Amino acid sequence: MATYKDIKGTNIQVLSSDPTNPLIGQIWYNSTLGTLKGLEFGAAAWSTGGNMTTAGTALSSAGTQTAGLAIAGANRVSNTEEYNGSSWTNGGTYFAPQGSSRLAAAGTQTAALAFGGTGDPDRTGSYNGSSWTQVGNMVTGEVRLAGCGTQTAALSMGGDRLSSPTAQEWNGSSWTAGGNMVVAAEELSGCGTQTAGLAFGGKNPQLTSTEEYDGSSWTNGGNLNTGRYALSGAGLQTAALAFGGTTGSNLLAATEQYDGSSWTNTSSMSSGRRYMGGAGTTAAGLGFGGVDTSTNDTTATEEFTGAGPVSVTLSGS
Repeated sequence: MATYKDIKGTNIQVLSSDPTNPLIGQIWYNSTLGTLKGLEFGAAAWSTGGNMTTAGTALSSAGTQTAGLAIAGANRVSNTEEYNGSSWTNGGTYFAPQGSSRLAAAGTQTAALAFGGTGDPDRTGSYNGSSWTQVGNMVTGEVRLAGCGTQTAALSMGGDRLSSPTAQEWNGSSWTAGGNMVVAAEELSGCGTQTAGLAFGGKNPQLTSTEEYDGSSWTNGGNLNTGRYALSGAGLQTAALAFGGTTGSNLLAATEQYDGSSWTNTSSMSSGRRYMGGAGTTAAGLGFGGVDTSTNDTTATEEFTGAGPVSVTLSGS
């Protein structure tokens, strides 16, 4: 029988800590932990995260898997919540008492921008990690829109003004009109940056279309495999996730991954949801809140891990 040395050309190493850059198929013994470990290629998967403090739907979101931000939403009024990778805590109040729902956001947990929504479709709010400040009005107030970018360079996409499918750009102090989208849509999702934005899905009635923005104009990208609206997204123009949403009759758990030209189906969420928040990247995504298959607002959070190298314990404690 061939030994590990016969196959790999070296003995199993005994190390006091895991190697910094192991190779796929490499095995080592961690003497500190007393375990035999290895590196394998793992499949993409969703796992359960910590529940939100308040259930809600039609909220907005920003940040990463380990530093997520949930903003306002229906039945949440003006709640802001912050995620640390395992649990949610309450943050600064979002313009009480009216709050907002079906709004959009951009940025990070400590430097976010929220805009549009039912509470005040023109309003723009800036978050510093503890409190919100109103900083300006949109060119055209929108509801059921999508957003991406940063606190000082955000992009607004689509919305319920279907006769005017114009993007809007925020420069840190004011909004200006951007390029017209190819197709007008509401209840869409988006990700990326102001000069490399991605808009996908939406209701018109339900779209498979994807559009890419270069900072001045929109062009068609690859179509989603499943047309949907009230979906969520994360990532960049060349590496995006689309998950959840509805076809109008069904709630979807399906997740798709975009490589800059086409969408591919990947691991599904544990259950279908619509109007939830989304944040993070294709390697580490985050989905939270929304309406579940029982038509109830939910506090559920799920974390997405993209396909790639995974360290596994082979034996020992």
